[in-house]
Order: sequence, then C-alpha cells, then structure tokens
Amino acid sequence: MNEQLAGIDPAVYAPYDDPRDYITSWTDKIWITRGLGHLKDHYSQGIKVHTAYGETYGFDHVMRNSIQRMSAFPNRGGGHDDVVWEERGRDGFVSSHRVLNNATHSGYWTYGAPTGKQWINRGTAHCLVKGGKVVEEWVMRDEFSVLQGLDLDPFVIGADLARHSPVLGGATKVGDQGAFAGCFDDPVRVGISGERPRRHDAECAMVVDMFQHVWNERMLDQVPDYFADTVVVQSVRMRRAMGIAPFQNELIDLLASFPDGQVEMRDLVTHYSPDLGLRVAAIWLMRGTYSGVPTYGPVNNAPVMVLGSSHFEFRRGKIIREWRMFDEIAIIAQIAAQGAQASE
Repeated sequence: MNEQLAGIDPAVYAPYDDPRDYITSWTDKIWITRGLGHLKDHYSQGIKVHTAYGETYGFDHVMRNSIQRMSAFPNRGGGHDDVVWEERGRDGFVSSHRVLNNATHSGYWTYGAPTGKQWINRGTAHCLVKGGKVVEEWVMRDEFSVLQGLDLDPFVIGADLARHSPVLGGATKVGDQGAFAGCFDDPVRVGISGERPRRHDAECAMVVDMFQHVWNERMLDQVPDYFADTVVVQSVRMRRAMGIAPFQNELIDLLASFPDGQVEMRDLVTHYSPDLGLRVAAIWLMRGTYSGVPTYGPVNNAPVMVLGSSHFEFRRGKIIREWRMFDEIAIIAQIAAQGAQASE
C-alpha cells in the first residue's frame, strides 16, 4: 500500500481510488462532461478561494464564477500534468494540481466580447480537502498566456482589472490577508495547509534553502548546488529554459523588475510515486517594489505581491525539473492601481 494512503481515512477520497483520482475525476466530471452541479459534492459551503487578485468566500461564488467561465470557454479542456498530494491528518489531504489548459474564447468574459481565438496556459490549484470536500483553495494561473492567445493588450486588461477584480462575486482586495497573511517560521513543518507529516523533510528543507540563498540572497552561482546540469524550468508565457545558465537568466529576468523582492514560503507538499519519483510542490509569495527594469510598463515603485507556485521533480538528490507558475496580469493590475492612485 502507498505509505501516504495508510495515513488517510479512505472515506476522505471515496469513491475514488486515491486523492489523485479524486482530484482528476471530479475535475473532468465538472469541466469535460459539464456536470457543474457536482461542484456541491466537492466544495464545502464555506469554501475559501485565494487568488492573486483577492479572496472569495462561500460556495455560491465558486458556482457563479464557474458557469460564467464555462460560457466564455465552452470547450475548455487540457491535461492533468501532475497531482502532488500529501495527507493532512487522518481526515484530510492537500493536493497541488498542475494542469495544462486550452480553450476557444467563444463567449463573453471578463476580457470582453468573444474573439473566437484559442489560448493555452498552465495553472495550479492547491486544495485543502477535509472530510471529503475542498474547504480552501489557492489558485495560480498564467493569464498572460491567455491574453497572448486572444491577441489582447495585457496592459489595457491589467489596468481594467485594477478597477474591476476578475474574481467575480465580490472578492476582497489583495492585501495582508488570506493567502498573504501571517508567516511561517518553519514551513517544512507547518504551512497554510496545516502541519506536514514527517516525510521527505530533507528535500523540503533543500527547497526552502534554495529560495533563501538563490532568490533572496541572489546567490545565483549556487544554482548548481540544488539543480542538475540538465535542469529544465517551464515558466510563464509558456517559456522554457534548459541548463544552468538559461535557468539563472530566467530567474534574473523576474527579479530585475523587483530588485528588492523577497520570497516567503507559504506551503510545501511532497509525493513519491514509482513512475514520477519524488516531487515537492511549493506555494510562495514574493513581496517587492516595481523599481527595476520596465517589464510591466513605466516603473512607479508600486508595492507588489506575487503569489506563485513551483513544482520540483527530484532525481538523485537534485532538482531536474521546475514548473513555475504566477500571474503577470495580477502584477500589471497592482502596478496600474498604484499609478491610478498617484494621478488622483
């Protein structure tokens, strides 16, 4: 038996085979066969959803947002890249579900009238399941890739979203709350999803150390200490970098826009399976000011919080793959909001 299954009451993921099957099966049931009514079977009435734009509370927001998204992108589909899951006590688990989505914009959406164009992106849904239902969810999507596919100006959309949050149904604003609240002195032990089991602590500590030394202290020469020479990182806008130097450049380009940026670990999840080996999923938050290179328009020293996720695949003690997800449109919206306030 899977060592992680041994720690969970099977009723938590019933009638499915395991937590991975639970996540992928109900996702297909809702989005592929369009069984939106089944959302009530999988989300609690008090569900909390955290995004890069704000927070929503309650099941009604999930249903309203989902039916509008399905109208805008009725053929939305994609693949289940991976589900990194780990128990959270006997009655629950947390899953970090990485997906590759594609769809045609054939209905009205936050971005306006249907364009008839296709898009593709990656995203991560980080869910805490208790008693058989999702009680909390953290969502990261590469929305810049969507706008690229639809041939829409991300700066125009970002400025509009600064005034009108895309999290439909009355989201609270981004701030020191929800996904952004509090701090965790030892994320290897406790994160936003709760206390972790004592498993794969060394790899989790390695991920924490990597973010501290490479990201926060800018010790980019230490990348080879954590990553294999053949490392591949899949990042936003469907970018891919292969090898140590391209990996370093991908990270440098992100940090260059926020030269004072500092990353905090919010959650860690591990899973081992014979086919994919050991994976560590991390939820992270970078705080900084838009005071560097003008990647996202004119520099205005806006305070920015970047909510992100990374999936790391390990082999022989080093990371061989990273899938890095964050929402650049949310970054643009935060910068635009600061500009609007300055002009008032």
